[in-house]
Amino acid sequence: MKTFLIIGFVVFAIVIFVSCNTKTKKSNLEHSEVLFSDSLGNTLSKKDLLNVTGKVNYEIIGIQNIDSKARMLHQEARKLGQVGKYDMSIVKLREAIKIQPDWAYLTYDLAYTYLLKGDFDNALLFYKKTDELEPNGFFTAKTAIYSLEGEKIGKFPKGLYISYLQIEWSDNLTEKIEIAKTITEQIPDFAPAWKELANLLDDETEKLNAIEQGLLRKPDAETKGILTINKAIILNNRGNKGEAKNLLGNLIFSPDVTLGNLELAKFVLKTINEQ
Repeated sequence: MKTFLIIGFVVFAIVIFVSCNTKTKKSNLEHSEVLFSDSLGNTLSKKDLLNVTGKVNYEIIGIQNIDSKARMLHQEARKLGQVGKYDMSIVKLREAIKIQPDWAYLTYDLAYTYLLKGDFDNALLFYKKTDELEPNGFFTAKTAIYSLEGEKIGKFPKGLYISYLQIEWSDNLTEKIEIAKTITEQIPDFAPAWKELANLLDDETEKLNAIEQGLLRKPDAETKGILTINKAIILNNRGNKGEAKNLLGNLIFSPDVTLGNLELAKFVLKTINEQ
């Protein structure tokens, strides 16, 4: 009996060892599977996408040690802005920026507060400063610059960006769609509105048409990325998995991809591959 148990244990141990080794080798092979490659030698494997979530915490980007007083002033400024006290909010934000000039969140919120106040020149100025601090993208700074610069040179009518933001601010789906459709009809060269319309429509063919229209309008990098990702999703839904993966891979290695779109594209590519 003892001999059987010992032999049994030894055999069992060997089986486990072999099984674990086999699983490890299989796992390594799976992780090394190439999902995308291009003519420049760029490649993406399963391993590269293991921990992607599709999300970016912009609040902590660019700086690890945020001064406590700057953080407090920022919080106070946001509360003031939420109740329409824009001038007081601006004072707080400017004071915080003096303490922590390299924290893009402060400059971004300053730009947004000027925008809400109707001071589009200062809004554009500080969105550009945000972009200088975080050239890989920070929230919607690149779209704001694209829009406000277009307004400044007369490509777009004054106040268009504020009108466009009504889509985000509205809680009514019908109203959101109506605003997006109105902008695309009246100012068809404004790519961000096509992006929003594509997100809001139910019909896949209509979505794809809106995406293609937006891509034709020379969109900013942030808008272009979202349009491309949504196009890849639709192509995958229609069975064009290879084309979808190529779109996402090319976006991931694009020199102008934003940080947010980079993470989202990786997450969508990972999801498509797992289907």
